[in-house]
Amino acid sequence: MNGADEGGTGGESSADEQPHVRDEDPPHRRKLEQEREREHGSNGAGEGEGEGENQQITVDPSLTGADSAGDSSRHADETHAIDTDPTGGPPGQDPVRDGPSPGANAHRNWFGILVGLSVAAFLTAAVTVLTQDAIEPVLGVTALGVGFAAAAGIARTNTPWLFDVLSAAWVEHRRSVWVATGMFAVGTAIGIALLLAGVNLLEIVAELLEEELLPELEDEQANGELEFTATFFIQNNSVPFLMAIGGALTLGLLTAFIMVFNGIIVGNVSAAAAEIAGVDFILAALVPHGIFELPALFLAAGVGFRLLSRFGQRVLGSRDVFFTRPYLVRTAVFVLFAWLLLVLAAFVEAYVTPELLEVLFAELLEGPEDGPVTP
Repeated sequence: MNGADEGGTGGESSADEQPHVRDEDPPHRRKLEQEREREHGSNGAGEGEGEGENQQITVDPSLTGADSAGDSSRHADETHAIDTDPTGGPPGQDPVRDGPSPGANAHRNWFGILVGLSVAAFLTAAVTVLTQDAIEPVLGVTALGVGFAAAAGIARTNTPWLFDVLSAAWVEHRRSVWVATGMFAVGTAIGIALLLAGVNLLEIVAELLEEELLPELEDEQANGELEFTATFFIQNNSVPFLMAIGGALTLGLLTAFIMVFNGIIVGNVSAAAAEIAGVDFILAALVPHGIFELPALFLAAGVGFRLLSRFGQRVLGSRDVFFTRPYLVRTAVFVLFAWLLLVLAAFVEAYVTPELLEVLFAELLEGPEDGPVTP
């Protein structure tokens, strides 16, 4: 009974639910469909907003990343600008990273310079072996050419560090080098102006030689002590070279004096000699060794002025330290390169320039036909 009742009750309940469902299905479904449509529309809008937000989220990090990258790039550029600024920069340990970075064509340029110096040294050796009996100058200038060639080859193939250091040193010192070059040019103009004003330093030098220095020079030449060899020119030219660097100790006054004074001498004497022997004679007498000697002197003066500049920056507080190990390394390499230029100039001046003048201006060097022959 209870089961029947329960069964009946269950059956009745089922019967009651089925008509109710059949009766309510259409409106309920329509209501559900309307709710689903509204929900779908809301979800669509939500999805659209979500997509927009996702797009915005996607864009914003990229923009933020771009800004970060831009900030990093700007920071790197600022750091690079500080490093490449010859007037200062934070100290470091690497000879290049601490200082200016080499340019795009730095390696090719320095390779060409070293190869050109090597060729010039070998040509000087060829002239020397044909005109000199002694073997020592031939070996000396040949070794110099081999050194230039070896440096170019090794740095080109295995060790570009040398090119990087030379490039960094040049970028750091080039402003000072141009200042020194300008001082020499001003001195040259002053020397020419003095000649036009009637001051002939060539005559003054000749008088000094005859009155005071010439007897001593003649005695040394007679005793075989005076020879215009490469060693003679190296010793004499190294004095102003080192003084131009050490002139930083005099707050640059000595360096400036050396540059202006040498310019006055070269300008005045060259202009006076050109009036007598001609411009072509002066070019032949000065250019072969001058293209090496003058740049060597300019580089040395640039180092002196740069030392003074760094000292001033340290005093004013724009530089943390005066010396850094990388600066000393690249400056030492730079000075060595400049001095080797001076050595090459000495070989050219001793063994190439006289032979060139003898070939091109033999009659001029011998003097008038009825006059004495110049030894």
